[in-house]
Amino acid sequence: MRILIFALACFLAAPAAAQDNAQVAGASESLSAIWRPVSGALTNASIQTACAGAVEEMVAIEAALPPVLNPESLARVRALRGFLILPTGDDPAWAYFFPSPDLVWFRSGMGAITVLDEAQGLIGVRDASGQNIAFQLGRAGERPVLRIRQPEGPLLSFVGCAPSSRG
Repeated sequence: MRILIFALACFLAAPAAAQDNAQVAGASESLSAIWRPVSGALTNASIQTACAGAVEEMVAIEAALPPVLNPESLARVRALRGFLILPTGDDPAWAYFFPSPDLVWFRSGMGAITVLDEAQGLIGVRDASGQNIAFQLGRAGERPVLRIRQPEGPLLSFVGCAPSSRG
């Protein structure tokens, strides 16, 4: 009887796990971009200004990646002005995070992604140092918007300027 209950529990858990994987994969795909900070109102002009040079910045960061990827070598890689999030390609629950030097409290390197509330776009991220940070995805017209809750300080707003995933 215990074996039957265990088998039934495993069978019922499989669709729930698949849904969680699909949610995390969607969140990972949505986060995979070069994000640039926007201050003030999100207008077409402020978004265009924020995104100027973003693709070139993404290319420069990818070119600066060390030949050996480990926590120490990745910790030194920083975006110039934006925040680059690259999928690992292996598991959607993991991504590489490269914040600008302005975000000194966020450690560059591999971090984890989890969906907190899909309907509200709430995503939990754990940076390379193990610190938990709250993200919220939204939209401003056609552009994706990312809000990040700093450990201490104001809420930060970023606009998605170009996707970083190859998928």
